[in-house]
Amino acid sequence: MATSASNQDASGIRQMLVERKQMFETKLAIVMNCECVLQSPEANMASLRELMKLFEAKKIISVKEIRLALIASLCVVFKDILPAYRIRSLTEQEKTQQMKKETRKLQFFEENLLINYRKYTEVLRVILQSKSLAQKSSRRQETYAKINWNESDRMAALKAVCELLKAHPQFNLSDELIMAVLPFLNDKREQVYSIVLKTLQLIFSDDCDGKFSLEICRAIHAFAKKKSYNVRPAIARALSLVPIKEVEDAEEKTSVGRNRNMMSRRERKKDKLEKKHEKEMAETRATQSREDRKKLNTLILNEILFVYFKLLKTTNNSQLLTAVLEGVATYSGLINVIYVDSLLSILNRFIAQESTSLRDGLNCVNAALNILNHPGSTSALETDPTRFYNHLYSLLGRMSGVCSPSDKIRTNTKLDSLSTAYARSSTPAAFAVAQYIHKNAITKPISSAPDSPNGTPDDEYSKGRVALKDSEGMTDVMLSSLNMLLIRRRRDVSSNRVLAFVKRLAGAALAMSEPSCTGTILVLLIHLLRLFPRCEVLFDSETEVGGAYRPDVDDPEACLPASACLWELVALERHPSIVVRELAKAALHWGRTIHTYGPTEAAIRRYNFNIGPKDLTLDHLIQLSPADCRLQLAAIDEEESAEPVPVTPTTKKRFRQTPSHVPSDWFKNILEQSGLSKEYGNVLHSKRPRIEKS
Repeated sequence: MATSASNQDASGIRQMLVERKQMFETKLAIVMNCECVLQSPEANMASLRELMKLFEAKKIISVKEIRLALIASLCVVFKDILPAYRIRSLTEQEKTQQMKKETRKLQFFEENLLINYRKYTEVLRVILQSKSLAQKSSRRQETYAKINWNESDRMAALKAVCELLKAHPQFNLSDELIMAVLPFLNDKREQVYSIVLKTLQLIFSDDCDGKFSLEICRAIHAFAKKKSYNVRPAIARALSLVPIKEVEDAEEKTSVGRNRNMMSRRERKKDKLEKKHEKEMAETRATQSREDRKKLNTLILNEILFVYFKLLKTTNNSQLLTAVLEGVATYSGLINVIYVDSLLSILNRFIAQESTSLRDGLNCVNAALNILNHPGSTSALETDPTRFYNHLYSLLGRMSGVCSPSDKIRTNTKLDSLSTAYARSSTPAAFAVAQYIHKNAITKPISSAPDSPNGTPDDEYSKGRVALKDSEGMTDVMLSSLNMLLIRRRRDVSSNRVLAFVKRLAGAALAMSEPSCTGTILVLLIHLLRLFPRCEVLFDSETEVGGAYRPDVDDPEACLPASACLWELVALERHPSIVVRELAKAALHWGRTIHTYGPTEAAIRRYNFNIGPKDLTLDHLIQLSPADCRLQLAAIDEEESAEPVPVTPTTKKRFRQTPSHVPSDWFKNILEQSGLSKEYGNVLHSKRPRIEKS
C-alpha cells in the first residue's frame, strides 16, 4: 500500500513537471515566433501562421496564462506590422495578369497578413461575444467559441481591440471591431467603459478627414436605437468627444447660389476653373477641402443631435440627462436654426421641473445661452433671455444656500423640528434658521438618503446639494453662463440685475468647499465689480434703496439688491486658503478705493498678488477661461500649502495682573452653576481685596 501511494505521488509530480515544461516551451515558442515576425514580417509569415494555430490547439489554449500571453503578444505584433493603408482585395482579372517580382511579393505578403489578421480579430470578437459574429459563424469560429473564455480573457481582448483601433483606425475590419466594443461602452463598470471612452476620444482627435468618426457615430446611433435608447451616460459622453468646429451654413449656401445667379457667363467660367484648380491641389497634397470637411461635419452632427434629442424626450435617468445636456452645450453653437426653437422649449421646460438637479439645470442654461449667442440663431430668433436670467439666478441661490419658497429639500429630523418651531413667525431669527437648514443640506456630501429604500440616493433629498466631485464642473459651467449673460451683454443688462448676481455670487463662493472653485468665482466677481461701478452700493451696509434686501425672491429685478451688503467677503478674508484670502482682500480693496477715490481710480488701479508668480495679476486671471483660471489657482494653492510654515521663536508669556475689580461670591456661584467656572478660573480663584474699616 505504501509503495503504491508513493508511486502515485511520484507520477503526479512527474505529470506536474511535464506540464510546466510544456508551458515553458509554449511561452518560449510564442516569444521566438513574435521576434521573428517583428524582425522581418515579409519573410516570416510562417511564424505568424504558427502563432494563429495555437488558438486551435485545445491542450495549449486551455491554460489561462498561455491565452493571455498569446492575445497580448499578437496585439503587439499586429500593431507593429500593419500598414497605414487599407488592403484592397484583388479582382480575378488582376490575379491573372503579369506582375513584377517585387509587386507579386508585396501582394502575397498583404494577402497573408490580411488572412491572419482576420483570424485574430475573429478570436477577439468571439471572446467579446459579438452578436453580429454569431449570425454568420464558420467552423473556425465555432472552434474558438468552445474554449472556456473567462473575464480576464475578455478584458485582455478588449484592451487588444482598443490598442489596434488606436494604432490603425483606418485599416481593414475596423468597423467590425467598433461594433464589438460598443456593448462595453454601455457597461456599468467604470473600469470597463473608460477604456473604450479613452480609445474613442483618441480616434476622434486624430481623425483628419472625419470619415471614420462618421462611421463610429452611425454605429453608436444604431446601437442606441437597437437598445430602444435605454443606454448609459457613457454613450452620450462618447458622442460629445467629436471635435467639430464648423458645419455647413444654410444661409451661406443660399447666398452663394444667389450670387452665382447674378454672375456673368465669364465670371461663372472663372469660378468653375478656380474650384477645379482647388480640387486638384487638394488631391495633390492628399488633403481634404474645407467644403468636404464641412459636409462630413454636418452629417456627424446630425447623427449626434438625433440621438441627443431622442434621449431628451424619452429618458428619465438623471445621470444620462446630465451627460446629454453637457453634449448639447458642446455643440449648441453649431445647431441649425431649424432645431433651435424646439430645443429651447425642451430646455426651458426641463429647467422648470422641480426634480431637475443643480448640475442639470446649469447645463440646460449653458446650452440655451450658447444657442442664443450663436450669430445665426440670434438673427433668426429674437428670443428674450430673461427667463434664463431668472433660471440661473435661482440656481445660484440654491448653490449659495438661499432658501426659495419652492424648494422642498429634506434634512435630518432635528433640523426639521427646529424649522417647524420657527415656521410660525416671520422674524429674522426664523429666516436665519431656514437659511442654516438649506445651507446644511447643500454642503453635506451626497450619500444614501436616510429614508430611501435599499440605501439608494433619493432625488428629492440630493437635488439641492453640491457634491465635492461635481463642484469643479458646476463652477466652470456656471461662470461660463454668467460670462455670456452679464459680460457679453453688459450694454443690455440693468444695474439691479448685476447687483443681484454679484450678491449671489458672493454667497456661492462662501458655500463652495473647493478653494480653487471659490477663487475662480471671486475672480469673476472682481471682474463684474470693475465693469459695473454701480456695485459700490454693495459695500455700504447702512444704505437701503426701496426697502430691505429680499434674498428669498428668485427674480433679480424684484429682490431689491441695492440694499444688500457683501458681508461674505469679510468672512472669506479668514478662509484657510491663502488664494481665497488674497482675492477677497482684492475685492474689499476695490470697494475701499471706489468709496475713497471714485470709480476712475478704482478702474485703473491694479492689484498684484503676494503669492504665485511675480507677474501674476488680476488682469491675467480675468482673461483666462473659468477652467484654466481654476487650474491656475489650484496649482498656486497647492504650491503655497506645500511650503513649510516659518517657526517663530518662543517668548516668555506675560501674565496679566490681577484685576482691580473682583466679582462677588454670589456672582462666582452663578458662574459655577452655569458651567463657566473653567473659563473664568483665574477670576474665581483670585483673592478678594481686603476693605479696611474706618
